[in-house]
Order: sequence, then C-alpha cells, then structure tokens
Amino acid sequence: MIHWKTRNVQWLNAESEPISMDHIIESLKSKPGYEIHIGCDSHRIGGQYIFAIVIAGYVNRRGGTFFFHRKKSKDPQLDNMKIRLMKEVELAIAVANQVRLNFPNKEISVHLDLNPKPEFPSYKVLPNAVSWVKSCGFNALTKPHSWASSSLADSFAK
Repeated sequence: MIHWKTRNVQWLNAESEPISMDHIIESLKSKPGYEIHIGCDSHRIGGQYIFAIVIAGYVNRRGGTFFFHRKKSKDPQLDNMKIRLMKEVELAIAVANQVRLNFPNKEISVHLDLNPKPEFPSYKVLPNAVSWVKSCGFNALTKPHSWASSSLADSFAK
C-alpha cells in the first residue's frame, strides 16, 4: 500500500514554486481570517495513480491561496475504488493533523471527493469516510461543497 510521509515532502504554492510546510503555516497564520481546508483526489494515469493533496486558506468573499503536493503509486490495491477513496481520506486526515498542530483551536475542514447520492459509486464509502473525518475532530465536506478535493486537488492529480 502507498505510504505517504506528510513531513519533509515537497509542497508547491499556487504558482507551482517549492515551499516548505513551515512557510505554508506562516502564510496561513498571516491571515487570521483564513478558513483552513484540506482536500485530496487521485487519478489513474498511465498505469499509476497520482494523488494530489491540497491545503487551502480561504476568506469568504475575498478569496485565498492554496498549496499542493503530488504523490505517485503503482500499488495494485489502488485499483479497488473503495481502497483508493479511503486512501484519499487517510492522506487528507494525515495532513489535517499536521496542520492542526499549529492551529489547535481553529476549525479545519476536510473535503472528500465523495458523492452523497446513492447512485454514484463513491457513495459506498461516504458513511465510513465522513465518520472517520469527524472522529478525528474535523469538519467533513462532501460534493458539491468539497471544492478543495473535487476542484483544486482534482486539477493537480491529472
């Protein structure tokens, strides 16, 4: 299975320039009004899966900024959609936990690229994923409100 260390990985800013986690934290702290959102998405491309995780700072009606990291894996277990979607949740929670160390009293939302409509395949993992995120003390957002995963992370997982 894919193992992803959240420390000492290469993060990039919105301009795709390298940035450290320390600088990400400084950036988020520089705007006290920022809401913190974490999202993850993945796509299969050329025989491997590309995961993208996003940390976003957002101020309602004013915009914000984001940072992302990409990870590739050829693990055949990821061909199972349920396993891959739960890996996205795991990675988002891992990064949210790391960010929370610097913002212990701030609400952090974890965005899940899961559809709440039963006719969609991702619905099968939605109850477990939402429970997992909430049990870790984070807000869980699903489609259509999960823009950090379904828009930002999606674009960097391709």
